[in-house]
Amino acid sequence: MKIELEKAGRYSFPMGVMDLAVCKDDRTLYAACMNGVYALGIPSREATNEKPKPVRLGGHASYVSGVGLLMDDQSIATTSYDGTLQIRKLRVGISGTEVVEEIVPHLQQKIHSFWSWRMAVSPDRTRIASVTGQYLTGAEDYSPQPSEEPTVRIIDAETGVILQSFPMLPPVQCVAFDGTGRYLGAANLMGDVTVWDLNERKELATWRTPSFTSWGIIKSHCYISGIFAVMFSPDSESIYVAGMGDMRDPMAGNGKQLWQRFAWRKDPVAKIQESASDQTGEGLMETLAWDPSGRYFVMAGRLRGGNWNVGLFDGENGQLIGQAKTGMRVSAARFSADGEVLYLSGMQGQPKPKDGTFPDFGYVERYKIVPRQA
Repeated sequence: MKIELEKAGRYSFPMGVMDLAVCKDDRTLYAACMNGVYALGIPSREATNEKPKPVRLGGHASYVSGVGLLMDDQSIATTSYDGTLQIRKLRVGISGTEVVEEIVPHLQQKIHSFWSWRMAVSPDRTRIASVTGQYLTGAEDYSPQPSEEPTVRIIDAETGVILQSFPMLPPVQCVAFDGTGRYLGAANLMGDVTVWDLNERKELATWRTPSFTSWGIIKSHCYISGIFAVMFSPDSESIYVAGMGDMRDPMAGNGKQLWQRFAWRKDPVAKIQESASDQTGEGLMETLAWDPSGRYFVMAGRLRGGNWNVGLFDGENGQLIGQAKTGMRVSAARFSADGEVLYLSGMQGQPKPKDGTFPDFGYVERYKIVPRQA
């Protein structure tokens, strides 16, 4: 099977989009932006030239790093670099032209003393996972200092109560629930990956892959990069991680586009698959997502060199089956509920202000999924 991605729309936001959530009915999307959380009415799939304007629903004291839909798409949760969680009830629909007032969160809670790097919502939408951690040198080899607080938290989506907390070496840069909601996976700067059983409240597996972490010896003496995205396979038997391959000069950003797959239930944990080096270019990969059918997945991020920064991979053999080259850094990839559309969020550059106002540099792009015979 081969897949073509046909671009079917590009929508502007005032500032960079750091995360994305799409309603089940494919009519509204929500964007976590550097300057707040926004809603956008999605044009019909036949309308490829419409340019709806996003509506700002509110904000945090710093960049909004995560957004997720709760309940039956009736509430949204957001996390931020200010370390807070906010939950808003969505009182009105968004048409794309309608102007609405900002929505005051009915729940706002401090969950970390440092940034929330990423968040995830459980499949039943009753829990929120958020990860944090600051890179502070802890030893002569510049390895990170352990955090004084738990770096992984699971929060009740209705009450805001912290249900579980786990320690992990900071900074923890990504987190994901499995399809059952029982297992949680997270990964960090140093290439550590951990899986917990939330029912049993215990760690099941932890291991380190050195493939994603670089040591700066040319312009900076520190660790850089690490794992930026994590997800479970549809059957929960394996876990995928993504980022960028090791570099001699991390400031160049020219490491290999990379994902790896691990059988996390094995003892010891075994790497069973990874992206083929002859199918990838250079650049930091920041997001992973499964097609709803579970037949293939997408990896996307920044392009440093090569043919694509959005790659589609066969879920069985791991081969590249589709690609796209966007003009932006991709921060999040989300499929529509029926799997016919792929949404990508991100940013393109960071222009200087003009007359005291920044030109738009955040974007969401919509692509139609077109299967082709191999």
